Amino acid sequence: MDEDFECWEHYPQHRWVFNKLDVARRLGYHCGPACVPVRHTGNYIVRPIYNLYGMSVSATQVFLRPEDAHQMHNHKHIPPGHFWCEWFDGDHYSIDYAWHNNKLEPTTTTVGTKEGLKFTQWTKIENVDKKLPDWFDQFDDVEELNVEFIGDKLIEVHLRSGNDIVHDDPVGTRMIPHWKDSDPDYINMLSKRWTYHNNYGDDEAYDASGYIDNPRLGYLKLKG
Repeated sequence: MDEDFECWEHYPQHRWVFNKLDVARRLGYHCGPACVPVRHTGNYIVRPIYNLYGMSVSATQVFLRPEDAHQMHNHKHIPPGHFWCEWFDGDHYSIDYAWHNNKLEPTTTTVGTKEGLKFTQWTKIENVDKKLPDWFDQFDDVEELNVEFIGDKLIEVHLRSGNDIVHDDPVGTRMIPHWKDSDPDYINMLSKRWTYHNNYGDDEAYDASGYIDNPRLGYLKLKG
């Protein structure tokens, strides 16, 4: 399986994990749904409670304060169906896991660099074995998992792998997304040494029918 909506159908017993607010609550993060005000002033990530499409649909960084409570009660800052969660800084890891001797072990690890919420590069690195919550034991019937972290903070769980495009590549392999607003001269220059790949399924762009303003058109890969 390659998409979260496929996993929704295949693993009905684990559908709760698609609720990103529920995951954040289980992890003890400062978070809440639209209409509930924050308790601390600071930066927050705001995104849909459910997003089976991926690609950070409708996600944004927002500065929120407890004194904005009345506005937040009336959907100011947080759209319906979205939630807020404390903002984390640090390296963004995407780690694929598989079961080995009744234990989840990392099989492929990549680390991303970002400008805001937009990724500029992914690099395959030696596997990083992050601490997983005890409730991951319930996924013993899931063949592969992809878990995303910012630093040591778990932020996403997928009931599928996520680093397929570099599973067979050496450590040090790099991938650069080709976004709609990427400099075409830069992309053409990279194409002389890097291998260009279309999006999965040869889609022209992951634009979520217009819900993504700056879709990914493809990506370039350079083996390590």
